[in-house]
Amino acid sequence: MPGTSWAAGLEFVGDDERLVAHAGVLPPRLLAGRLGLTGGLSAGMRRRGFEPVYDRGQVLLDLALTLIDGGEAISDFQALARLAPAIGPVPSTPTVWRVLNETGGLQLARVNTAVTEFRRRWWGLLADRPEGFPWLKVAGKELTGITVLDLDASVVFSRSEKENAMATYKGGIGFCPNLAACDNTGDMLAIDPRPGNSTSNCAQDNIAVLDLAVSRLPGSFRHNVLVRLDGAGFSHELLEHIAANGGKRGRHWEFSVGWSCTDVEMDAIARLPKAAWTAGIDQDGEVLEDTRVAELTGLLDLETRTGKIPGLPILVREEPLHPRYRKRATEREIKLGKRYQLIATSTRRGQIAWLDARHRSHVHVESNVKQSKSLGLNRWPSRHWAINVAWTQVVALAANLLAAFRHLALPASEPRDAAPKLLRFRLLHVPARLTRGQRKRWLHLRADWPWTADLTGAWNTVRALPAPA
Repeated sequence: MPGTSWAAGLEFVGDDERLVAHAGVLPPRLLAGRLGLTGGLSAGMRRRGFEPVYDRGQVLLDLALTLIDGGEAISDFQALARLAPAIGPVPSTPTVWRVLNETGGLQLARVNTAVTEFRRRWWGLLADRPEGFPWLKVAGKELTGITVLDLDASVVFSRSEKENAMATYKGGIGFCPNLAACDNTGDMLAIDPRPGNSTSNCAQDNIAVLDLAVSRLPGSFRHNVLVRLDGAGFSHELLEHIAANGGKRGRHWEFSVGWSCTDVEMDAIARLPKAAWTAGIDQDGEVLEDTRVAELTGLLDLETRTGKIPGLPILVREEPLHPRYRKRATEREIKLGKRYQLIATSTRRGQIAWLDARHRSHVHVESNVKQSKSLGLNRWPSRHWAINVAWTQVVALAANLLAAFRHLALPASEPRDAAPKLLRFRLLHVPARLTRGQRKRWLHLRADWPWTADLTGAWNTVRALPAPA
């Protein structure tokens, strides 16, 4: 038969115990041990008088590695058994369930303390590099010393029989977690699991997740903070909290919040003189010929939203109406063929085109949410709320470990920026053949695999990292 001649005389047989599947997860596993994360998790899960066969902290770490590797269910943990020649025995699926069930509020607090300490260490290593810490750059200007946090709420659809799975504001049944990410490092700082009927603009919830995220930053990164969010989380209580620096002395926090137009905003935009408009710029500072920005301060009454922050600068951006936004556009936007977006910011310096471009990079949070969902946030495994809460914190752990692995072990090129799906294909799912000799174990990778050098380089880079003091 045409197209099958290559398969003539080819047979599949599973009889080689020297092969180690998914060898690419070993460098991030070593990174966790090298920088003290594994030990911190083990200490956090330890209970007096209880000596389990399998270390509970190691189980949580390996579950995070399973999610990084593409696992979608707790039973996928058994894929790590194919790494047993390199890492030792792997617990059964029921044991993993028991570990999640044992991870209550006290254990989660200790686990997140361990993750925070791990973040302090790997962020410190980033700062010590010749290129320094990855401060955000907008139009050629580096925001040195400013930690950029992005807040967002996301809907996770689920079966209705799961505890707290309820009707969501987007329709359907599921959950509505709040997320806080750091744009500097691509690190997920906090995931707050919430019932499905939670709203995206709940000021109390948004303040709580912001304060939680800041508390998980290394101390020196908490002082100068830029918080970005979209209109769904726009409430005067949240903005006042940010403007008050979270109620802490010695801090300087700013916010940048964007939202789409209604007729009220369109009426204010219509009153703008032509001279008020200037050309917009992209993230590299290049002028956008089809985009304009203007300041709308004084033409729009936001007293109910901005509360106790008088004179808040309001910016508007005009750009061509893209087909993907047409369903959400107002009738006036459709008629004009334009899309209008507004920004309120507490930053009172800088050109309006630059402030607009600074806020536009808030779109990165969509990639962070998408990555979190690919790491397990989109599949809450249990009918019981407590187990699902523990699961979401393992997702945050996986995101943190993956961010550290990207920055510390991968070159500053395509591998570092690759989506999890591509990273799995090129690095994590690579098999190896195990041999022994010279009092060592050797994992042999295929010599002509295009990304073998990236994987071996990652292993050697992690092994060379200094151990924590």
